[in-house]
Amino acid sequence: MAKGSNTCYINTVLLLESKVQLDQDHAKKALLMLLERFPLLRMRVTERSNQPCFEEMENAPQSMDFRRMENVDSENWLHAFEKQINGAPFNTQQGPLWRVSLLRETCDATGQEIVYKNTLLFTFHHVICDALSIFELKKKLVEFLGLLYNGEAIEVKSLPFRPPVERAMQQLTRPRIWERLLIPIVLTFRKLKAYIRTPKLENLYLLTFPPPSGHLVTQKTLAIPRDLSREETMALIRCSKANNCTVHGAITAATHLAMSQILDQQNHVNESKSPFLIDSTYTINVRKECQPKIESEGFGLYVSFAPLQIMVNSSNKVFWEFARACTNEVHRDINAGNHRNTLKLLQCVNVPSFWTLLCYETEHGLSKSLFNLTNLGALSIDQEGKSPYKFAGSYLAVQIAPVGFVMGNNIFTVNDRLYWTVEYSPDIITKSQAEEFVDLSLRILMDACAW
Repeated sequence: MAKGSNTCYINTVLLLESKVQLDQDHAKKALLMLLERFPLLRMRVTERSNQPCFEEMENAPQSMDFRRMENVDSENWLHAFEKQINGAPFNTQQGPLWRVSLLRETCDATGQEIVYKNTLLFTFHHVICDALSIFELKKKLVEFLGLLYNGEAIEVKSLPFRPPVERAMQQLTRPRIWERLLIPIVLTFRKLKAYIRTPKLENLYLLTFPPPSGHLVTQKTLAIPRDLSREETMALIRCSKANNCTVHGAITAATHLAMSQILDQQNHVNESKSPFLIDSTYTINVRKECQPKIESEGFGLYVSFAPLQIMVNSSNKVFWEFARACTNEVHRDINAGNHRNTLKLLQCVNVPSFWTLLCYETEHGLSKSLFNLTNLGALSIDQEGKSPYKFAGSYLAVQIAPVGFVMGNNIFTVNDRLYWTVEYSPDIITKSQAEEFVDLSLRILMDACAW
């Protein structure tokens, strides 16, 4: 395991509504069925020949960290969610590598109709899954809960244990001889530059807005949840198609425009607004490139990350032209295979040493990336209404304290509604700054769709 990697966790909240109360025994049974379904939920991390590897836990079918939080109402989930994000680290050698909490059920009464609300909080070690895997798990959980409520027989089949992404992508990410020689040399010079020279801020956002000072370093990650209505989401999808760009391209454009406008607020040059070269990163699903191909329901870590540089002038961009340019830039990047470079890099370096360098660069503002964008696209959960427990929302946040960007954005559209979570560290930016960024991004999108 890389040094520090045991603190990088993926956290998610699942909101459910129903006309019937949730049977807590059914909830635990459904979670145990997930253990049977997804092999990596039964794993711990051990070492063989000085290399980390997965090993199934003893008594794996019953090994689950499940807690009932009866002191927190379901509707007050955000505080509990942030507490779970910053919870105790996993014991990777013992397992399990995930945990789940169920908040106290609440109900709303409108006339004669009662709606029960339930919230489940999940935390996963990043080595066992990615955001799409977590969504598939939640989808299966809703299905199991419905079957248990209806008293139907359930046969749970375990998915096959798939190879890790570095092995499944080996045919495309195997470094050439010159890359194995050159990359460590480049990394050595990068270390020397970082450690010998006096650290100088290189992050454009942190140069403009110095991190908060006068407080203890918390190493916390906090979350800001936002969502669009069904009408707003469908308008975004419709306008993106009409303007020959993807929704991801539109979101990329909006976030980059928002960032440039925020930076421009500090630019006191009268009427001329300077263009900004904005560095960001994005997450890409590589399941289709794996050998053998990994299906969408496959549970594991099958993503990579790629850097993106976009020149943007906040004053004179026609939004949909810019959105098309962003769409084309991402497509060119993917077609060139640049998203595979991260996987290639990790095969050429000492991972713990590289992780330590990343943490150092982040701490001293040497990382230029302003934000990361993870967009899972359009998804669905029980749109047929087979389960009495209806999907009522979901948000996702990665513990980002050691990661090299100012903010993370996790976005997905479920049952025709877009959900957006911004993750941030109060050691780097304030809550109001993070809120300004996401709210301005959404406002730019909605203004562009208001024909």
